[in-house]
Amino acid sequence: MLERVPLWAQILIVIVGVGVFCFLIDLLMFSDIRTQAERDEKEAQKIDVEVRELENVRVQLNDYKKKIEEYMRDLQAYRVNIPEEVRLSETLAQLQNIARSRSAVVREFRPGNVQKRDFYYEKTVNVKAGTTYDQIGQLFADIAALQRIVKVSDVEIRQASAQTPKLTIEATYQLTTFFASEKDILGDEGEQK
Repeated sequence: MLERVPLWAQILIVIVGVGVFCFLIDLLMFSDIRTQAERDEKEAQKIDVEVRELENVRVQLNDYKKKIEEYMRDLQAYRVNIPEEVRLSETLAQLQNIARSRSAVVREFRPGNVQKRDFYYEKTVNVKAGTTYDQIGQLFADIAALQRIVKVSDVEIRQASAQTPKLTIEATYQLTTFFASEKDILGDEGEQK
């Protein structure tokens, strides 16, 4: 029967037959391997994505660690400005000395009660002083230049009842000093150190 078919058609039939035979062998023998290879490739891609995500997390973690270290350095710098309670009396004495250095006659220097805030404490001091208008401005500038944080509020300035060259006004104002301990600022983390 194949003798009647031309040679080129026979070659074509053999090539198609070999192709079908190879396809069937491939289908029967290698389909499981190919399926497993595809699964492995998908799993490898998934693992690559997870590795990239973990690398991003690692980079972010390092950034967070650097920020925490920076915040801790800032905290230490701020601690200079917010003394602990034992150093509060030094700050109050310093404020009195500033008033005296500006030729202010301190008539009243009345510390108030300590008030607790979030992670720090406040202590107010009501002050009455007599001086000149120029000197009161310099006094407030000296207070602002302190390394400690001191707030001046409730300022009232009146003309002095008895005028002299060194006493032209009477001022009342409230000073607020702030303090905190390391435990107050850091909480439980401060106790672990």
